[in-house]
Amino acid sequence: MENHSWANLESFVRKEACISSKKSITPETTIVDDLGQQGEDADIFMERFFEAFHIGRGDYDFHRYFLMEGEGFLYHVILKHVMRKEHSVKREPLTLGMLHRAMINGKWSSEVF
Repeated sequence: MENHSWANLESFVRKEACISSKKSITPETTIVDDLGQQGEDADIFMERFFEAFHIGRGDYDFHRYFLMEGEGFLYHVILKHVMRKEHSVKREPLTLGMLHRAMINGKWSSEVF
C-alpha cells in the first residue's frame, strides 16, 4: 500500500482486526480497548501495519503499549511481590491517530505522539 490516507488505514484496520463497517473508528480509537488487539494478536497486527504501509520501526517498543500473552494480574504479583522486580500492567494507549501519524512520517517516533 503506497497511499497513506486515513481511508487506507481504516480499510486495513477493519480487515486485520475484523471490525464491522457499522462500527465507527476515529483517530482516538485505541488498539487494545476499542479493537481488542492484545498479546500475540497485537504483535501480528502491528507487524502487518509496518509491512503494509512500509513504515520504519524507529523506536517502536511492543511492551510500551501491550502486555505479553499471560502477562496479567498473577504474573504481575509474582514479579513484583515474590521476585521483587519492577513491573506494571499499565501501558500507554496506542490509537489509530498515532498509526496515521506514523504513516505520514514514514517511521515510528514516540516523541511525535
